[in-house]
Amino acid sequence: MTPYQAYDKAYNLGKRIPELEPIISKDIYSSYWYAIEVIKGRLPDFMHNQMIFNNNKYTKHYIKFISKNPD
Repeated sequence: MTPYQAYDKAYNLGKRIPELEPIISKDIYSSYWYAIEVIKGRLPDFMHNQMIFNNNKYTKHYIKFISKNPD
């Protein structure tokens, strides 16, 4: 299963699926949309740390999103 397929499964079910998160976390794009469209907030710590570490355009959008939508 690809990161996008794992994200898509969670999106279609409309809920967080912790067992798919290690797969989703392998792709920054999928992680970003997982936070925005499924979790609707901050990613779990290991995914959050990976997102921050990558420091790209999705990181900037993610930080902006979570600052407006605190848990």
